[in-house]
Amino acid sequence: MAVTTTSDLNSLFALIYEDALFVARETNIMTNLVTNYAATGWMARKIGIRPTVSAASVADGVDYATPTTFGQTLKATLTPGEVIAQVILTDQMIDTDSSDAVRDAAQELGNAVGTKIDTDLVTDFASFTTDKGDGANTTATIANFAAAVSVLRNAKAPNPIYCVVHPYHWHDVWVELGQPAANQALLGDVANQALRDFFVGRWINVQWFSDANIAVDVNSDAISGVFNPGALAFDSRKAPTLERERDASLRAWELNMTAGYAHGVRRTEFGVKFTADATEPT
Repeated sequence: MAVTTTSDLNSLFALIYEDALFVARETNIMTNLVTNYAATGWMARKIGIRPTVSAASVADGVDYATPTTFGQTLKATLTPGEVIAQVILTDQMIDTDSSDAVRDAAQELGNAVGTKIDTDLVTDFASFTTDKGDGANTTATIANFAAAVSVLRNAKAPNPIYCVVHPYHWHDVWVELGQPAANQALLGDVANQALRDFFVGRWINVQWFSDANIAVDVNSDAISGVFNPGALAFDSRKAPTLERERDASLRAWELNMTAGYAHGVRRTEFGVKFTADATEPT
């Protein structure tokens, strides 16, 4: 009879950890679209902002007397916290089919961490000050997404600008682009490209992403986001770490994956929320 030794398990745990990290990164959209920080320790990060400097006309021989004081004011505070994901591998699971147990554990741990980080970041959309969505119980429209983009342009938000939407909001846009109305014909290749891409595309000089981690409330509404990376921040404090603990009475190994980070709005003027109906399409 085959005996699973501690040294055998060590190789399995290493594989679980590597696969879990890969899954966590692959399933996380938002960390690649926001401003990233990293630090050690658990102190809150204070984010300051410097004033905008304006140029002015000046006459020859006149000493300029109104310089800008180039200090800093507090713009945002990021407070870190810790998250955990846990799975149990019983001895029978490992002895019977170790490969499947490893694969499933890696999948679940990675999904749990990646989904939690992504969900925390898309939840920050609700903290943007300006809302250009069509409103609760109202279908999302292209015109209002364009309005959100125009607000960011007027705020002098630099490129790139991202539009991260609930899948049902993107379905509304997709349906509107596909309607054979006269005004849609003017979109030409823009509409065709969006219809081909469906879930991810780049058009009207904005890159679009569909994110199912955006929550739908009890009224079937959701808040999508249109933003520049400077609007939001992710601050990594503790890289995902895997620890194992033997539970002898359960005849199993407990696997705990933890991570520490902060997240939040960095510059609200560089982000616009988009509230609209998110009822499942028929």
